[in-house]
Order: sequence, then C-alpha cells, then structure tokens
Amino acid sequence: MSTFPSRRFRPALCLLVALQGACGPLVWALPGLPGVAAPATSAAPAPVNPFTAEAIAARRAEVQKQIAATRSELAKLPEGISEDPASWLTQETALLERIDAVGAEQQRTWQHAADLAKAAAEVEERTRTRRPAEATLKPPFGLALLDQLYTERDELEQAGVALKRDVANAETALQEARATLGDKDRDRRAVRGAAEKEVDAKTAPVNLRIASLECQLAEETLLLREHALKSLKLEQSLLEPKGKLLRPRFEWLRVHLILGPEEAAALEQKQLKRAAELDRAISLARREAEKVTQVVIATERRGATEKNSEELESRRANRQTANLTLSVLTAQRERLAEEATVLATRQRVLGDEMSAPELRALAEANQAALDQLERERRRDATVLLRNRQELQDWQSRLTRAPVAGETIGPWAGERVKRLMAWIELSQAETVDVDRLRTGRRRMQEEIGERVHLFSWRNVVPLVRDGAVAAWNYEVFSVQDQPVRVKTILTVLLLVVLGFHGARWGSERLSHTVFRRLGLNTGRRAAWQTLGFYALFLLVLAIAFNLFHISLTQFSVVSGALAVGIGFGSQNLISNFLSGIILLIEQPVNQGDVIEIDGQRVTVERLGPRSTIVRTLDNTHVIVPNSRLLEQPVINWTLSDNVVRRHFRVGVAYGSDTRKVSTLLQDVMGGLEPVRKEPPPFVEFADFGDSALVFEIYFWVGVESPMIEESELRHRIAEALAAAGIVIAFPQRDVHLATAKPLQVVIARATGGGEVKPAAEGEDLSPRAEGTPTVG
Repeated sequence: MSTFPSRRFRPALCLLVALQGACGPLVWALPGLPGVAAPATSAAPAPVNPFTAEAIAARRAEVQKQIAATRSELAKLPEGISEDPASWLTQETALLERIDAVGAEQQRTWQHAADLAKAAAEVEERTRTRRPAEATLKPPFGLALLDQLYTERDELEQAGVALKRDVANAETALQEARATLGDKDRDRRAVRGAAEKEVDAKTAPVNLRIASLECQLAEETLLLREHALKSLKLEQSLLEPKGKLLRPRFEWLRVHLILGPEEAAALEQKQLKRAAELDRAISLARREAEKVTQVVIATERRGATEKNSEELESRRANRQTANLTLSVLTAQRERLAEEATVLATRQRVLGDEMSAPELRALAEANQAALDQLERERRRDATVLLRNRQELQDWQSRLTRAPVAGETIGPWAGERVKRLMAWIELSQAETVDVDRLRTGRRRMQEEIGERVHLFSWRNVVPLVRDGAVAAWNYEVFSVQDQPVRVKTILTVLLLVVLGFHGARWGSERLSHTVFRRLGLNTGRRAAWQTLGFYALFLLVLAIAFNLFHISLTQFSVVSGALAVGIGFGSQNLISNFLSGIILLIEQPVNQGDVIEIDGQRVTVERLGPRSTIVRTLDNTHVIVPNSRLLEQPVINWTLSDNVVRRHFRVGVAYGSDTRKVSTLLQDVMGGLEPVRKEPPPFVEFADFGDSALVFEIYFWVGVESPMIEESELRHRIAEALAAAGIVIAFPQRDVHLATAKPLQVVIARATGGGEVKPAAEGEDLSPRAEGTPTVG
C-alpha cells in the first residue's frame, strides 16, 4: 500500500506544505494519516532556520518521498482510466522534481557559503595576526615567485569584475523570485477560495494541490536566491582584505628580488624541451599536410561529380586545416624565442640595468607588440568559433544520418577528427598567446614603475583611435542598415548648413529676381519665405537620400507621433497652415497697415506660426496666423497706400454757404500731402442744431494721416477766421411763458452768501460788489 496520503487528504496537506518553506523542515500531520505523529500543542516551537544542512536535507527527503508516492500511484493507474488523473499525477511529479532540484542547488549553495565562511575566518585571522611579508614567502625570491604574486593579483581583479556582474544578476533574479512568489501565492489563495466554495468538487482539490506545490517551488527558489546573493556578497567582501594581505608581500618582493642564474637555466631547459616537442610536431604536421594534399589531388583527378563534390570540398578543407596546423605550430616554435627574450628583458628591467631613454623605447616597442598580440588573439578566437560551429554541424549530421537513411563516406569521420585536433591546437595557441601577453603586460608595468611613460605621442594615437571608433559607432539600425554616429552628425551638419544656405539663397532670390519683377516689399517677403521653405525641404530630402535613410523608415514612428502631436498641438498646426495660406494668398504682406480689434498696426514680419505687428505706440504685438484668417481684418494697404479721410466743419447760421464751400476747397487744394487725384471735394451735409454742417473728403497717404488732418484743421480755422466766418458752437434760446409780468429785484450779496435788498440810493455800479437778481 502506498504511503502517500489519499487524495481526499491532499487539499489539507498541500496547505501545510505551502507553509513548510517559511516555517522550516517541520513535519506536519493530519489525524488518521499513517506513520505521522500529531503536532504538540503545549508550546509554540522555536523558529527554525530553513537554510541549514539538516533543514535542507529534511525537506529534500520529504519531497523525495512524495515523488516516490506519486510515481507509485501513477504506475497503479489502470489502463482504461481517463487521462485527467494521469495528467494530474504527472504534473505533481514534475513540480516535486523541480522542488527537489532546487533543494539540491540549495545544498550546493549552503556548502559554498560554508566554505566562504571558513575562508572569511582564515582571512580575518591572517589580518588580525599579520606576519611580516618575508615570513610568508618561500625562497627563492626570484622571478617565478614574482609572477606567482602577479597571478594572484590578476585573479583578484578578474574575480572583482566577475563578482560585480554576478551580484547584479543575482539581485535581478531575487527580484524576479519575489515577484513570482507573490503571483503564485495569489493564485493559491484564489484556488483555495474556489475550493472552499466547492465550485468543482472533482478538480478543486487537485488544483489546490498544484497551486500549493507551485507556491512551495517559488518559496524554495526565493530562499535559494536570497542565500546565493548573500554568498556572492560575502565572496565580494573578501576581495579587499585579500588584496590588503597581498600588497605588502608584493612590495617586499619587488624590493628584495633576487635574479639568479639558476632560474634562467631552469627556464632554458624547459624551453629546450618544449622546442624539441614542437619540432617533432612540426615534422609530423608537414608530413600530414603532404599526405592530405596527395589525397586532394587524387580526388580531383577522379573528377568533380555530384556524388563526390561534397567529399572533394571536405578533402580541400582538410588540406586547409593541415596547412593552418603547420603554420600555428611554426608560430609557437618562433614564440619560444620571443618568450625567452621577454624574460631576459624583464630581468634587465628589474635589475635596473637600462637607462631611462632605453626604457621608454622599450615601452613603446612592447606596447606595439601587445597590440599585435591582441589582434592575433581576436583573429584566433574568430577562427576557433567558426571551426567549433563546423564541428557541431558535422557531429549533428553524423548523428542524424542513420535515422534519415543518409549514407556518408568515411571522409566525414576524418573531417570530424581533424576538426577536433585543430580545435585542441587552437586552444593551446590561445593559451600560448595569453601567456606571452601576460609577460609583456607585466614588463610594461615594471617599466612604468621606473620611468614616466606618459607622452603626447602616445596619447594622440589613442585619442585618434577613440575618435574613429566613436565616429564609426553604430547607434541603431533601420531595415538592416546601420546608422552610425558619423551619419547622424553629418546629417545634422548638412541640415544646419542647408538651413542657413536656404535662408541666404531666398534672400538673394528676393533681392535679385523678385525686385526686378516689380513686386512690392510685402510680396517679396512672402515669396522669400516660400522660397526658403522650398529650399530647406530640398536640403532635407537630399540629406536623407544621401545617407540611404528613407522617409518611409520613419512611417511607423511618425504615425505614432502624429496621433499625439495632432491632439496636443492643434493650435500650433493650425497656425502653421494658416501661415502657409497667408504666404500663398497674400491677403496680408510685410509692411501692410492693418486694423485689428479697432487698432491700427503695421505688419513687420510674417512667421510660420505668428505674425509680428507694431502699433502706433511703437509696441509689438504677436498675432497668431489663424486669427488673421478666421476674423475680419481691415488692410489699409492691400492694393495701394492711399486712403480717403473725411471730417465735419460747422459754421454759424447766416454764413455764406457757397463761400464757405469754396474756401474749404481752396484750403484742401493748397495742402501738399492732400492728393490731387482723386480730387478732394466739399459737401454741404446738414442743417445742424447749432451750425451749418459741411463734410470734406480728401485722399492722403496712409503713413501719417493724423499729422495731415491736424494741419488741415489748423488751416481751415485760419482761413475761416480771416474771412470773418464764425465756427459755430452750441447755442440755446430760453423762452419763458408766464401769466403776469416778471418782477426784477436788484440785490446785494453779503459776505456769508446772504442776499439783501439794496438801500435806496445805493450805488450798484460794476465797481461795487453785488449780484443782480431776477425774481
């Protein structure tokens, strides 16, 4: 009988399993389940650390029991049963196996954390009881020991870079694990709520079990991510104290370095042995290359047919691989002498046997050799990657051939063997190049400790190379076409120059062509603006076409932006289109005198969005272009700058009207600003209440009508006064209707404002104070 709980107990058990990740490896039990004791109720258990070796092992053991139970139940299912139970058990088994895999990863992480804790304790102990550097180093204090310290320092630097990247990735993984746990916990609560409502009595317990297992998997994953991040940060924190422990040893050894002949002799013996091995390998590779060449010649003599074409290509590839093998071995043989030279040179540098100029020259040559080695390394890495891909393709093809019924000759297996040998040699070549690069970098550092290597001659190439790299940097690509920094900057420069060129060209066009066509200032300005727009659009089209940037490539972006811009800048677009219409129709031109809201203004400039006008008070007003089209605007100078003015003159009743008319006509004819064509005229307009009304009409220029009207009024007043004609003013006649005669009383005003009747015989002449009163 299976020890796994029956399916009717699973909904309750899965809730307890979900709590297991947070409460530690506690074994919960349900009444009636075999082999499980009921939990104690006397006292709450102490918190258990879920990330200990015992806790992780206990959780794994429990999960493995559940895996065995589900597999047993899956094996006991009859053949005719529906697919649902089998699917559910399979899903449960998969989730439990994933939980067990996470548990195994937790055990490895715990072991790594324990090792790091031991290392941290050792570092702390070494830091606390720091010994002298000479006591921690073992003789001989030669170049080999110095290189060993160099290696330790480089490993610490590389570990710092790698750990910084790993910590960032672990933090991201931790955030994802927390988010996943939140999602799974919400799903579990939703499934539990559905199970409590008994929406579906058949599937609800199973769904709750699956949701609980997914939640448990998320909890275990979160626990793993948290402690993995802690381990990485602990390992990262150990780098600095390790570096502090290494630095005194490094500095002491540099001062007390002993360069003896024994070390050089041992290295020479090692190189001789390596040279003999390479000589044998070169001889064998030369014979192999000749053999492969003979095979290729024999295959070519048979003729290239459809059947053996692939074999011929493979044989030729083998010949190329054999030649490359020979060249790489030869390069390794030559590199031995270079390594010996680098070692001898380092000994001279460390022994202070070279002068400062020699060291600077050596540093320059060494840097050039380092650059060459870096190029070789990148080239070898590219070749190695290509050959690995070819090897994978051949291995995959050989694996699929028997299944697909494809027949491949023995030459395919030979190609695979040669590729494997070549890849192994390429890896050894990479190690050789890296070893030589390391030696040269260390020599460069040792030279830099003795002389100042900074030179503008070295900086200029670096700046030039950096500028070239930045100039050719690919920012993005459009339809598989790279858009580089140089493309963007060149387009921007061309647009700026084209903007100023279009403005200059439109101004030259206005001054030379439009002026000769007889256009006035306003129309020339309008056509100049239109010409600027046309030339600038032409420059934009040339710029995009010159650098293979099609306007259709921006259709998606422009379509998305058009929706937002259309709603957010309706007024801006309306004003811009209104400006284009104003420039084409030209109802308002530069220099025109217009009237807006009862205020007369002069147009100074028509812009793409607004028009700038100047009032008579010499203030500037910015008028949106749409307003000039949507509202009535009086243009005083649309066709010409001549306007008609008129005003009224009133003379007293009894004046000779014809004389007045002639006099006014003569005055207007004698004023120079008044136009003779059309001629001015006078109209006897009306019999007013207090005057005979005459209206005068005349035409003047729109530039200064107020000054001309003022002068005309002055002259009219002078002419009428000279002719004895009175300019009328308001008069009132008072008519009194009474039933009896009016009584007239002459009275005298006192100082307090009181009026007293005058005494008999009192003098009331104008010399005396008094006020006649009519009563």
